[in-house]
Amino acid sequence: MTRVLHVLDSNCHETHAQTLEILRARLDGAGGQLVAAVDAESVARLSPHIGARVALTPRRIFSPLNLAPRLRSLSERERVDVVHAWSPQAAATARAAAPGAPLVVTMLDPSMAPATARMMQSIDGDVSVIVGSQRSMRLLLEAGVDLDRIAVIRGPADFGAVNRAKQEGHRERLVGDAGPVIALHGPAVRGQGHFEGVWACAIVRQIFPNLRVLLPYASAERARVRRFAIRMTHPDFAILPDSQMSWAEILSAADVFLVPAIGDICTEPMGVAMASGVVCVGCAVHSVAEILADRHNGLLCRDATMTSLAERLITAIEDRALVKQVTDVARSQAFEVFGVRAFVDNYARAYQNLMDRKPVADGVSDTAMVA
Repeated sequence: MTRVLHVLDSNCHETHAQTLEILRARLDGAGGQLVAAVDAESVARLSPHIGARVALTPRRIFSPLNLAPRLRSLSERERVDVVHAWSPQAAATARAAAPGAPLVVTMLDPSMAPATARMMQSIDGDVSVIVGSQRSMRLLLEAGVDLDRIAVIRGPADFGAVNRAKQEGHRERLVGDAGPVIALHGPAVRGQGHFEGVWACAIVRQIFPNLRVLLPYASAERARVRRFAIRMTHPDFAILPDSQMSWAEILSAADVFLVPAIGDICTEPMGVAMASGVVCVGCAVHSVAEILADRHNGLLCRDATMTSLAERLITAIEDRALVKQVTDVARSQAFEVFGVRAFVDNYARAYQNLMDRKPVADGVSDTAMVA
């Protein structure tokens, strides 16, 4: 049994926690997957998504040292085989806590490629990175990371969780009998298109007065966007789902998943939307276009202008025949590309590679490339 210590920090968001939980739950065995966070905020925010105790191992930063004594004690006591940091910022602390163990970092957000490359160059010992797209790998290569230290692992979209969520009445609790319902990619980040996305929804609301927008997961930008939405329309237009809800639960209440990306983004929630049978409307940035093809398994816009997004949203709401066609294709692809079994098997292989001092991607398959 491989003993893995997962390390979280405040740069991790709810998608990280849900991805980690699917991996942890299926690899845990006799308790081989340990989870720790280096700040109290992460424990409070991410613990509800993780079905195991998240140990608080506070980080102490004294330049040039980056220490977490409790994390080191945990690593030594449990004799971990691999340390897995879930953000590049957490990696330096993780390395200091377990200097002798192989270290791997999961990078879900392609925009973090420069920071990840700098981290890998700055800390002692070999560090590998796991990403969710070919775009992320390309950005890391351009930033100077060796190909042997990168693996692409897609997913996960848990069809069991998706099917359970559909039976739990989340839509009725969130919006009552209102609709159509549009869920935005989240958490919202300034400059990543959420403002434009909500504006587009407000335009479409002129045609569909009962339209509702779901803004998942707390952030300063979500609060700003919601204030804007209320000023433009009505207080019940923008709804804030409980941050303890999973993507499967949020998307069970939605008709459309809107990804108004201005730059490359974390695409893991799109796999859940595809598995949920929710039509994806996205902007054709590299990371999104790597997954979606217009009018094949989703709807794409050239850019995140309000008019372009609004036009595609109207199509997603009105053209039911097209929506059924693209969602049927998307759901089938989600099973092949984002399936949980392949996701877990690929991570298990990557961990073994690290223990054997092999390239992290040895025998790891990018399911989007072989499907």
